[in-house]
Amino acid sequence: MKVIRDLSALAHVQPEVRALTEQRIRELSEYVDDVFAELTRFIVVEPGDATEPLDTELGFAVLANRFDGIPFGADGFTPCWDVLEEHAKSYELVYVLSDDGCGVTVLVLKQPGVPEALLAMCSRYATAEQA
Repeated sequence: MKVIRDLSALAHVQPEVRALTEQRIRELSEYVDDVFAELTRFIVVEPGDATEPLDTELGFAVLANRFDGIPFGADGFTPCWDVLEEHAKSYELVYVLSDDGCGVTVLVLKQPGVPEALLAMCSRYATAEQA
């Protein structure tokens, strides 16, 4: 798992993820100056990662509704992210965490070795990429 809090961290991610992250940073630049970390951070889930470190970084379980705790796959589960978009090589989950717009974006790579339950949840609920 990679956490991107500044532009230097982009050097260590795959080109597709880098391009999407750079696009989102450009979009955010209308709201903040050069320091996008004031508004958000990006987390990249890669092959070999487990969901527990992601849960710790987020402060809640990614595979459950963060408000009522009902897990993905259980009766009554409702998604709690603000956006879940499917891209060619990844899924993008956006959580807005406060009224001032601060949030976190989780990029889940569509690759073997990424937690299967996370990929299944993303596949089930994702909307198509907006052009």
